[in-house]
Parts: sequence; C-alpha cells; structure tokens
Amino acid sequence: MNSEVSSLLVVMALACVHVYAGTVSALHRRWHARTLSAAAGISVAYVFLELMPALAEDQVGLEQDGGLLPLVDRDVYVLALIGLVVSLWVETAARSSRRRQRRAGKPDVTELGVFWLSVVSFFIFNAATGYAVASPGDQAVEPLWMFALAMGLHTLVNDHSLVEHHGEKYRRIGRWLLVGGLLVGWSIGRAPGIEIPAEVLAPVLAYLAGGLIMNILRHELPDTDRTTDVAAFAIAAAVYAVLLFSLRPGG
Repeated sequence: MNSEVSSLLVVMALACVHVYAGTVSALHRRWHARTLSAAAGISVAYVFLELMPALAEDQVGLEQDGGLLPLVDRDVYVLALIGLVVSLWVETAARSSRRRQRRAGKPDVTELGVFWLSVVSFFIFNAATGYAVASPGDQAVEPLWMFALAMGLHTLVNDHSLVEHHGEKYRRIGRWLLVGGLLVGWSIGRAPGIEIPAEVLAPVLAYLAGGLIMNILRHELPDTDRTTDVAAFAIAAAVYAVLLFSLRPGG
C-alpha cells in the first residue's frame, strides 16, 4: 500500500471518530474513569516518545538554517507553547460562556461566538494533523497506524467534551467542519508538486504538540487519586511504548 493511500485511510479513520463521537449512542455512553486514563496514557506516550523527539530534531535543523522566528531561540518549543496557550484560552472561554448561560437561565451550552472560536481552533488543529499525516516519511507520524491509534483515542474523548460544551451546535455543524479540517490539511499536504520542507512541517508539529498536551491534561485525565486509574494510565502508556519501540527499524 503506497503512502498516499495509507495516509488517506488514517485521515478517514480520524474523520470517522469525529462522526461517531457526535452520534446519540456515543453521547449517552458513560465513559469509565479507567477508560479515560488508558486513552490519556496512550496519548502521553505518543507526545513524549514520538512528537517531542521529533521536535528536538527539527529544532537542531532549523537552528542550522537560521531559525524560524527572528530573535527567538528554540523556535519549535515557542510554537508548542503557543499551541498550548491557545487551547487553554479556548477551553477557558467555553467554560466561562457556559457559566454566563446558566446564570441567565439559558441552556448549559456555549454562546454562538464561543462555539465558533472553538470550531476555528480545532479546525486549525485538525488541518495541522491532516497536513502532518500527508508528509511522506515523517518520523513523528510513523508508523501511521500507531499515530492513528493515539490521535483517534484523543479525538474520541475530546469530542465528548466538545459536545458537552456546545451541545446540538457541535453535533449539527461543528463535527463536520472538523472532518473538513482533516481533509483540507491532507489535501494541501498531498497537492501535486508541493514538497513539505522541514521549516514548514516543524511549526505544524509544534502546534500539534502544544494542543495535544493541553487537551490531554484537561480532557482526558480523570481524578488520579484512585490507584486503578493510575494503573490504567501507566499500563496503556507502557504497552503503547513497547509497541512503538518494537516497530522502529532495528527495534
């Protein structure tokens, strides 16, 4: 199977998670804390064992080429921090909006402006994801099925939170726009004649890393004062790490 077909299948699989997460059956399913911990463990293992080392390599190469941001060292880490701060801002805005709605005696969902802020933010995040998947041979998303597993679990839990924040607006409009973000990013990455240089892909991966870390911390981790939750987190992270290392060339 060539890389184009493989990357398209990954993007379509992630799109299917968005579609499923907004269905009635998914919305009425109560997620056990252990399940959330396991999903978080896999996502954390991906961030620290794949994405962060890839960023470190990108930073070395970018420094040799003069860097991305004028007068700023450690460019990719600055961009990762920006991704984290943007994700935190969007989450805080959503929670504040719901509080205002409750105080006004309205349904416990976000206002329209905050809904669009969230959708635009996650559209960009998904476009970055699709773009990264489309980049041939990039080690941060290889093997693709392992990347799909980590991102798929992250997407499933995160979408559950988006439905909680935005209600019917997300089910009717939001999830389909996020699917479109994946496809737009993938299409740009696979456009004929376009080669993705490191100085372009590096900020994409940095933005992904920052957003992933924030979403893991905020959406995926349940209360960790129960040993079973911590065990599920650790076991899932360890299993994913073992699989990741065993699939590496020479592993």
